[in-house]
Amino acid sequence: MKLVAAVLLCLHLFLHVESVDRTVGTNVGPIKGKSKTVNIDNSNKEIYNFLGIPFAEPPVRFMKPIAKANFTETFEAFEYGLPCPQYATGGIYLTIKMPEITSEDCLSLNIHTPNTVGTYPVMIFIYGGGFSVGRSSSYNGEILAAYGEVIVVTINYRVGPFGFLSTGDDQAPGNYGLWDQHLAIKWIKNNIDSFGGDASRITVFGESAGAGSVNLQMLHAGNDGLFQRGIAESGVANTIWYATPGNLMYSAAKQLALKLNCSLPADKNSKELVKCLRSQNFTEIAKQAEGVTFSPWVDGEFLTAESLASIQWPTTHNNSIRYQNFDFITGINGYDGQYFMMTIYSRMTDTMKTSPTHVLRTMFRGFVKGFMTPMAPNPNSLEATVDAAMFLYTNAENPGDLNHNMKQVTDFVTDYFFFLGAYKDVHIHSHVNNKSKTYQYEFNHFFPYMPPGNEYLLGATHASELMYVFGFPSSLNDFFNYTRDQAATQMTKSKQVMDYWTNFAKTGDPNRPKSVLAQWKPFNHDNQDYLYFPMTGNPRGETFLNARRAEFWVDLLPKIIKNSVAVTPETKPCKPTSTGNTITSNILLCVIFVAMVFKVTP
Repeated sequence: MKLVAAVLLCLHLFLHVESVDRTVGTNVGPIKGKSKTVNIDNSNKEIYNFLGIPFAEPPVRFMKPIAKANFTETFEAFEYGLPCPQYATGGIYLTIKMPEITSEDCLSLNIHTPNTVGTYPVMIFIYGGGFSVGRSSSYNGEILAAYGEVIVVTINYRVGPFGFLSTGDDQAPGNYGLWDQHLAIKWIKNNIDSFGGDASRITVFGESAGAGSVNLQMLHAGNDGLFQRGIAESGVANTIWYATPGNLMYSAAKQLALKLNCSLPADKNSKELVKCLRSQNFTEIAKQAEGVTFSPWVDGEFLTAESLASIQWPTTHNNSIRYQNFDFITGINGYDGQYFMMTIYSRMTDTMKTSPTHVLRTMFRGFVKGFMTPMAPNPNSLEATVDAAMFLYTNAENPGDLNHNMKQVTDFVTDYFFFLGAYKDVHIHSHVNNKSKTYQYEFNHFFPYMPPGNEYLLGATHASELMYVFGFPSSLNDFFNYTRDQAATQMTKSKQVMDYWTNFAKTGDPNRPKSVLAQWKPFNHDNQDYLYFPMTGNPRGETFLNARRAEFWVDLLPKIIKNSVAVTPETKPCKPTSTGNTITSNILLCVIFVAMVFKVTP
């Protein structure tokens, strides 16, 4: 009898193990995944994971990716692929856990599917990280897939010099990370039906640099027909920190080469520079690249000057024809800028509390001036723009209110890096569009378990919405430290966000098919509707997001620059630019300035 029971138990276990595997036939060969039970508010749901699927051959350094050859046998998609090489230890990356093992053979994707038979909309996520860091395994899509009944795909793409180094010519053309994203999207379009996905309902969504990547993929002609919708969370392509000019690309590449002790001729020599960089160990390249900015640029192939110019508002109104092909959601977090100031705030809290107002005001003026320099064509217009910004972003009514002062500093950084671009984007998308819809949001729900040292954080900082979009997976503890009990208290709000996001993926309308608490009206020029996620309570519809601040940047500031007194012959004009490299340098200078100012004894 015991023998029979043992045999039955073994048979049960065997059948159970067999049932958790699922093999699908794709255009590139058979792929095997595993089922998993996901718990959402004490309710279990089954999903399938297909992890670490290579969509490209091991990439050649500083070259476009090549599609992966067909599998000759079943590919077991049981584990995440290795992250791409990256290295960051300071600044805004202090709170991010870096991967211990990386590889240049990193171009893989992960597919999370509901386990029931059906045809599901597809959501492809592109991670952020300033084009310097990031990996798909941090964004576990299991809960979003199970709750929202969608297929979630996360992808790896190359970052830092491996993804964006360019010499400005054909020796190292750049934008490899964007080509990686494009190839992944193409792979998904061609194969997702095998996993139960609907290839006619594909949404690409991303956050920060990943959000800007969504924009850039929308602009790229090679993506026509590959996806239908886009969601850009705190980042768009017409933000000031995108698209470095070609003349600075070589400078960044040379800077890295010199840090690696490459012997270079005095004259520009792209061939020798690239040859040396290709001979270096990838780990050392990643380490030495810290502090050197690499980002997308107008290469004339993936990204053209015409396509980037077509999304500028209000200078162009009718050139963004490609935008008409996509339904689009974009928005910001209320305290996006706080993330980039948090290190300063946490270190300087006591000093800020005891410093007189004029010291804080002096600090802020120097800070603003550093940011405004790239916008001003001459010293006179620079001072005028700084005066105007100080008028808008300083607290004249109650200058001693430190909390409000810090909020205004945060507003300035938020507007400069995120809101202005989003404002332009919703206007240009809705203006040219008569066949798809535009939606705008502001997310400001406050996660109540922020770590100590964030007294001034009274709303949603940069990337805070990700916890709610993905349903608080444990993988996001690469960035946020929360317990399962803490996450459980936030699931009601998370479900609200997931409902809007997955509704949009299903229909192009965030209000259906699943009912929502507040109607999210499409954006138009007359009412400028948006959905607001407040610090507490339920989402609600609002109009004219940050309208006064928007008018300052779009209307008043250009007039101030235009009408400023012309520079005299004796004065050397500032060189205008709008590059990621210059902006990054200005931020670093401003941070140094802040530190120096706060050492001043009242």
